[in-house]
Amino acid sequence: MLFNSFSPRPIAALVASVLAVGFQSNQLMAAETNSTNKYNPDEKIVITGSRIKRTEVEGAATVVSMSAEEMQEQGFTTLFEALGSFTSATGSFVGEQFASGFQANAQALNFRGLGAGRTLYLLDGRRIADYPSPYNGESNFVNLAHIPLAMIERVEVMAGGASAIYGSDAMAGVVNIITKKNLASQTLTARIGETVEGGADSKRVQWFGGVEKKNFKNLWAIEAYDSEPLLGSDRPSIGSNESSPSLGIASAFFSDGLPFYNIDQDTCDDFGYTQETYDVRGNEGAFCVSNIDQYKTLKNDRTRYNLFDRISFEQGDYDELYLELHLWTSEAKSNSGPLFWSTTRPVQVNDANGQPAFIFDYFRTFTQDEFNDNSAKHKESGVDIQIGYSGFNDNFQDYKIVFSHSFQDSTETRKLLKERDTNEFFIGDFQTTQFNSDLIDISTLVDVFQVNDNSDFDRLFRQLSASEINNLIGEDESDRYSSISTLSFTYSGDLFSMKHGAAQFATVIEASRKDYEIELHPRTLNQSGNGWFGYTDTEGKGTRNSYGLGIETRWPLLKNLHLTAAGRLDKYDDKTAVDDAWTYNLGLEYRPVEGLLFRATANSSFRAPDMHLVYAGSGGAFYGSDTFAVTEGSLELEEETGNSQTLGVVYEPTDNLSLSVDLYQIELEGLVEFESAFSLRNNFINCVSDDAFEENNPDLCAFANERVTFDGTQFTVVTKPINTAYRLQQGIDSSFKYSLDTNLGRFAFTANHTNVLKSERQVFKSDDINTNWRNDRANSDLRSRFRSSATWEKNDWRVTLMSNRLGTVNSFNGGERLDSWTTYNLSTSYYFNLNFSVDLIVNNLTDEYPRIESGRSWPYFNTNHYNAMRRGWFIEGRYEF
Repeated sequence: MLFNSFSPRPIAALVASVLAVGFQSNQLMAAETNSTNKYNPDEKIVITGSRIKRTEVEGAATVVSMSAEEMQEQGFTTLFEALGSFTSATGSFVGEQFASGFQANAQALNFRGLGAGRTLYLLDGRRIADYPSPYNGESNFVNLAHIPLAMIERVEVMAGGASAIYGSDAMAGVVNIITKKNLASQTLTARIGETVEGGADSKRVQWFGGVEKKNFKNLWAIEAYDSEPLLGSDRPSIGSNESSPSLGIASAFFSDGLPFYNIDQDTCDDFGYTQETYDVRGNEGAFCVSNIDQYKTLKNDRTRYNLFDRISFEQGDYDELYLELHLWTSEAKSNSGPLFWSTTRPVQVNDANGQPAFIFDYFRTFTQDEFNDNSAKHKESGVDIQIGYSGFNDNFQDYKIVFSHSFQDSTETRKLLKERDTNEFFIGDFQTTQFNSDLIDISTLVDVFQVNDNSDFDRLFRQLSASEINNLIGEDESDRYSSISTLSFTYSGDLFSMKHGAAQFATVIEASRKDYEIELHPRTLNQSGNGWFGYTDTEGKGTRNSYGLGIETRWPLLKNLHLTAAGRLDKYDDKTAVDDAWTYNLGLEYRPVEGLLFRATANSSFRAPDMHLVYAGSGGAFYGSDTFAVTEGSLELEEETGNSQTLGVVYEPTDNLSLSVDLYQIELEGLVEFESAFSLRNNFINCVSDDAFEENNPDLCAFANERVTFDGTQFTVVTKPINTAYRLQQGIDSSFKYSLDTNLGRFAFTANHTNVLKSERQVFKSDDINTNWRNDRANSDLRSRFRSSATWEKNDWRVTLMSNRLGTVNSFNGGERLDSWTTYNLSTSYYFNLNFSVDLIVNNLTDEYPRIESGRSWPYFNTNHYNAMRRGWFIEGRYEF
């Protein structure tokens, strides 16, 4: 049942009140409302979520758009910033603020909190290549960092599933980036900016324009963007390891079970550290500390260049041949802090009777004087190209054939420690767990290691020379590539006449090929001691061919009632268990009076398995002190499936007022998760230690024995991705637009709000469904978001104030939820003449701090939602000619 847990009373009240207002104001309505194309009411356009041309902007699906002009007015420098303000982006994403992660150079969004890869991104209706580095080493997503504002006309975001229109991935929504198509003049812009507290200075230059001649158009956009890094040292206000809100010693040295090894002042001085005393459960001593976080990046050092060009030739009166090309290249640096070395796992030392005596661990940070080239370097480039031919037949039905190709290349380099060489350099190989002395000091600790000719325990406590460092460090390089090629044919128009208008249709036939490859340094793949210290990843290579056939129809059942019905069949040709997927879409539009629209949709969706989850090679990581999980891809994966529904109302009584309220529900099944290494290990233990358990669970034990081995000290568990998880979300989206012309100028107001009403989650089929995931302490997503803007224009002046509110979010320590976080952007524009204008922009006008939390590791705030930019200003000049 649609929205089976919603109470009908508030919905009925909402509908009744809107109806009443609609009838009362019917006689006052203007002849033209915002529901039609504001640029040309008679021109038919295509809105994201449909392939059928229409005159009305508002249809059955909920679509929110933002123009390039609005992005400029609201203070955004990049597309990522603009899309990040959309209220449906409630989910978490680990990006460049976590430089130690898999996607340290990525800027991406998580709409509805359903996963960054479950939103389909299009460039002029065509797919673009995935980011070559999978999210958390697993799933594919689109990186927004390379897309320039200079080439964008507007961006449209459709909430909910749309696989019946576009195929795979359109589960949480569709983002369509629409480029400029008509420019008869040229524009030069130059923008500079910086943050008040320091760091992240940026520069941007744009040149876009067009030339029109008989039967020929050429439109171009060039953008150069440069941003300096935001370092930990630029934000002393959020704290450092020397002033950490938590009682953690994440700094220079860890040693024996006292619980720390005492370091004298001279040693601290040699390293350039300061000495701090401690008293832990009556054990007093001292240790060295240093603000190692000052070198870490919160925003990458980034330089990007983009070239966009669209050339079109008119063929006769209606046909057009066009070429669209986007070339880009980017170089960036991220820094996760100084290199460090430690014992791989804490070691338990037993006494002569085999009883635990103590556990020790060693930790060594390399200072900037020893080695200061800690940055990971990201070189990325790509191409998006479309070649198309479009026109009309004698019945004025549209046809369009397009070949598109998109690829991205990425090369990452960084300096890392050679694992075996560094282990031997400091302490040699671990030899025994027997310890026969009551004394705990350096001499006895050295005795438990095999100290060879290359080992010197004292090296932990002195600065190393350049030659010693060079022998321990090597350069890691990884090369990653992804691409997608698509050939599509679309045919649309009026099907036949009916009593209340023409029935319309759109058909599409598509064939696509998707490729990816990840090549890593041999040391990255080595798990026998000859790898890099503390760094692993997985290689992968694969190809997927797919074919799609879809049809969409729109039926005028009554003069004011339209039904949209669409279906699509996608066929996959790869090595997975996915064969084909059938999806449907239904939409209903009812306009009882002019300016009032009731709408509803119901659709199904699917997502083909991530390429890297299918084709990934073997990789692994430690879980705790005794379990090593080996991960690899699985050819047995099937598609994820889902369905969604919306129910809403749009009220536009005049051409300057628009309100909308839409309820939505999204339900996803068979979402991919990796098997639990701990569950497999525990099942293995039960099977080998309990005969009755093995007898009662023969299949489970056979599976555990196949996946788990034990060598006497360590469990090795092979885990694979499986279709298992379940998600459900219900919520409400609302919007408001109003403009007013007065003697004091023109005023315009907008507001958007999203509230997640209910959320359910199940990770594994054997788990109970968490029916209150919305309020669960482990849920790091937002429950609500609100954004608004107010603009005043008069003569040569324009002023815009934009607000962006993030709702409350769970605290790290499980206490009270953190307060909402609201930032404001203020922009002012002045036109000196028709050709030249200057914009002054202040972002985060009230200088809001991110929500600092005790117990978190640096930077002590939730980097998935907040940022440390603080107040910043920009000035931009624009010249049109």
